[in-house]
Amino acid sequence: MGLFRRTRRPDDGGTADTSREAHHASATSADVVRVAGWDGDLQHLDAPVTVVVTTRSDRHAEVPRLVTVARDAFGSDADVRAVSYVADASPRDGFDPTLPWARREHVDGIGSAVNASVAAGVGRTLVLVDTSVQLDAGALTALARTADGPVQALVRTAGGDLRRGSRLVRPGALPWSDDRGDRTTDVLLGADQPAVSVPQQALVPAPCLPDERTTLTAWTAAAAAAAHSVVRTRDVGEVTRTVEPGRTVDAAVADVVASWRTWIDAGDSSAVVGGPPLPPWGLRPVTPVVRERSDGAALAWSVKIAAPAGPEGDGWGDVHFAAELAAALERLGQRVRIDRRDAHVRDDDGTDDVTLVVRGLDRVPPNPASVNLLWVISHPDDVADTELRTFDRAFAAGPAWAAAASARSGVRVESLLQATDPSVFHPGDVVAGSQGAGGADAGRVVFIGSTRGAARPVVTDAVALGADLRVHGPGWEGVVPDHLRGRASLTRDEVAAAYASARVVLNDHWPDMAAGGFVSNRVFDVLASGGVVVTDPVTGIADVLDAPTLAVARSRSELASLLDPAHPWPGAEQRAEVAAAVAAEHSFDARARVLLAAARSERARLAGA
Repeated sequence: MGLFRRTRRPDDGGTADTSREAHHASATSADVVRVAGWDGDLQHLDAPVTVVVTTRSDRHAEVPRLVTVARDAFGSDADVRAVSYVADASPRDGFDPTLPWARREHVDGIGSAVNASVAAGVGRTLVLVDTSVQLDAGALTALARTADGPVQALVRTAGGDLRRGSRLVRPGALPWSDDRGDRTTDVLLGADQPAVSVPQQALVPAPCLPDERTTLTAWTAAAAAAAHSVVRTRDVGEVTRTVEPGRTVDAAVADVVASWRTWIDAGDSSAVVGGPPLPPWGLRPVTPVVRERSDGAALAWSVKIAAPAGPEGDGWGDVHFAAELAAALERLGQRVRIDRRDAHVRDDDGTDDVTLVVRGLDRVPPNPASVNLLWVISHPDDVADTELRTFDRAFAAGPAWAAAASARSGVRVESLLQATDPSVFHPGDVVAGSQGAGGADAGRVVFIGSTRGAARPVVTDAVALGADLRVHGPGWEGVVPDHLRGRASLTRDEVAAAYASARVVLNDHWPDMAAGGFVSNRVFDVLASGGVVVTDPVTGIADVLDAPTLAVARSRSELASLLDPAHPWPGAEQRAEVAAAVAAEHSFDARARVLLAAARSERARLAGA
């Protein structure tokens, strides 16, 4: 299943509205009010119970039933209020003037309904029940019984399934809606069904999220924290949920879930399997399982890359990158599979111990069954802060971007540069530029890569300067003179030979990669081959690579000087020293050791959470 292809993110040129009420931004609910809290301190009423009946905007016919139940339970003069909310672009019924509406306008989601309902104050216990729930006066009375924290009723669905509340069985993943028949514990992360009581002193504003379960879980978890208590489930009698809403997991929901990464429910196992990704962000629901853990030595890795399956993707750079990384992990005793775009989510991925997303063009949903590592190697402008927060550990091949993303997102993003494979890229028997080097590329200026559908200034400048250039790769017909074009495709060994025999290899970067300090893997490959590379400016490149066989051309005139056949480059001995240093410090073996240590550390953290 390939998901979340690269798209242009909308430009947010406006200023955030920090008022308590704001109109929803979506076209489907443009006139619906979002109620983000209440003004000032919440008024505490001298009443035993306030009953709030929430209703989706197309279920107003069910409101009288629950109002009657509430008055049967607490008396005809009980404090009963109804609030209507829009969810999933639901149709909107009119407001019966004989019903006790807290406000006669539809609000945006159940979180807004909670906040709107208590704006006028609340009794000593708030009892919230939705029109999708059926219960009698006895059950409502039992739910309102005094407690020191929020309580969710034990709910049964129309199909007979139990809903005991929300449990965090895997930190960083969506909570699980407990459906176990046995009662191992009644302590929850939060309530996730709209049959809840909250003591007056614990009330806090509910978040305005599009996902009902996450809204209720976050609200009741925060209420429990405010009361220095816990959320519990209570069997109050027969309580039935006639219909459950669909899930909508956007970036705001993903951020809330990520904030629970350090939490864990006592006694619950962190072994889970993930369901299908939930739109639009793609977090996956979880179900606890009993699974024998790997022994910690040979872990099962899934390396996710953006390349499509089949010949269409075979020439993508991340295919080679993943293959060389996988080989390095296997040399460390790991078991590795590479999943291209169509296999980002698999039916059998519950057996994976580690998911490593090599982030290029596609956003890939984390696998809640495994440790999740993110390695951003390209297109950093496409990586949102929320994406960083959804992974157990995040790495980036650009130190400058990693530092900025860490400060911006609140997530530690560690620097992990791109790498080379010294078994492919090494000086061998030929030293770049030396006398007698064979092949059509020997002693010439070489560029290997596609046109990328855009101008590549370093090539354009080299052509304009009349350099003895040879360009390999697809798409150059009509872009450079025919006599400068080499072959449309080279094998990895042929690429290595070209790097070793060329006088100078040209390199460039996407603007966002250059700004973030993402040094291209081509730079490492050329240096490991004993070659010379001239690149465009990259933030901080001198801090990570100080090599005499690497030069930066900041202008066409600087490029002209560096491409002059008379330019003095280091000799064979010094090039070999650079190649050996790059092979030792910047190999995929070195990167694999870092990633394996991170995976083992996160597995230990999750096991002990």
